Amino acid sequence: MISENKSYLNCVHCGKCLPVCPSYNIGYNEFLSPRGRVRIVLTDYADGIPLRAGKVRESMSACLLCGRCEQVCPNDVNIVELVANEKIKLYEFAKKSFSSDKLALNILKNKREILLRTALKIANIPFLKKLSGRNSPMPEGKSFIGSRDHIFNADTAVMLSPSGNHPALRAPLLERRGVNDGKNIFKVGYFSGCVFNGVYPQISIDTVASLTKNGVEVFVPKMQGCCGLPFISSGDLKSFKELAVNNALSFKGKKLDYIVTSCASCSYSINKLYPKYFNENDENLAEILDFSKKLTGIWSFFNELKKHGIEIKKGKLDNETEAVFHIPCHLSNMPDFKPASTYEKLIGEPGLIADNIAGLKLKPLKYNYCCGNGGMFNVRHYDLSKKITKRKFEEIKEAAPQEILTSCSGCMFSLKDQGGILKHSQAIPVSHLISIYARSLTVEK
Repeated sequence: MISENKSYLNCVHCGKCLPVCPSYNIGYNEFLSPRGRVRIVLTDYADGIPLRAGKVRESMSACLLCGRCEQVCPNDVNIVELVANEKIKLYEFAKKSFSSDKLALNILKNKREILLRTALKIANIPFLKKLSGRNSPMPEGKSFIGSRDHIFNADTAVMLSPSGNHPALRAPLLERRGVNDGKNIFKVGYFSGCVFNGVYPQISIDTVASLTKNGVEVFVPKMQGCCGLPFISSGDLKSFKELAVNNALSFKGKKLDYIVTSCASCSYSINKLYPKYFNENDENLAEILDFSKKLTGIWSFFNELKKHGIEIKKGKLDNETEAVFHIPCHLSNMPDFKPASTYEKLIGEPGLIADNIAGLKLKPLKYNYCCGNGGMFNVRHYDLSKKITKRKFEEIKEAAPQEILTSCSGCMFSLKDQGGILKHSQAIPVSHLISIYARSLTVEK
């Protein structure tokens, strides 16, 4: 079911959304602007001459669903939902055709990690890379999620990670501890998402390590898969809902205080989109709403610990590091994204952890432009995506950091794709902030 949304009637075409739209600001094409898309939706519902499906698809497909336009809209036009609904309606026209992005979606939907990793490795063969003219991420280590459910806690053993840089976790054969046994403050589930499972698994390892070192017990179910954001951004509502149900049921009945994710886009998808596309006619509505309500981003969870009077462990880096933090679009437009401490005033909620890492010096980004990823946008419109990424690097280069930090799987894809933007000798490392925190906890003080 497509949610009913008539907020397009509120649009007065003032243009406040134009300066913040990533796709519009590359070429200044009104057809690729939020205002232009709202006009198309309005025309679609009017009794006038209908627009060709191909032209509507062209405009909607180039929307990253970043939500920046909604943040500045004075009339509360729900542009992201309007665009997503149009994509869903248009999906029927294109679902029979073959494309590389549909192949990628099929791999994600069926949780074929081996096929995903193999495809990415093939795509990185120099000849094929040059032929395609695009950069694909390279898998870094083995998949995080195993063949069975795992529980990690404060007594979990450690071993060297594949990179040898900092500890990773080894899942012990543990049963659940008793409630409030004094060692584990909260019992949470961890939702890794497809990228932090199969492509950047060390981030999942670092997330779980950071949680257990702060006394949190972590449950990781083997059933979980993609959050579904790439599917809803492609208009495939059926697959989006199937994935949502799979994820909700994988955590059902585990008596968890929270479910935590370290990917901003996963949090956005589960918190904001799951409730929109399920209704009383759906069999698993209760499970979806419970899962959505219980899931929180890693930074919000650490703030919850702080609210409960729990002192977050402080870490220290071997060497002082100057870095910038790219705030993902899907993090900045969450309703609970509220700054408080020193670094929180600079980067929002992730600042709480940054404040607890001695030796980390964050430098400001002037505008915090979008990185250009946007789910399947980077796959479907790679050239346009790369131009948006290049614009992002203009402000990054101005800050001259030693490292780029963020907290979104899609953002990491784009920020690591520096070919044609920076010379190889000038490449800037890209990391998840939680990995820096995990590393800082292992340094002897």
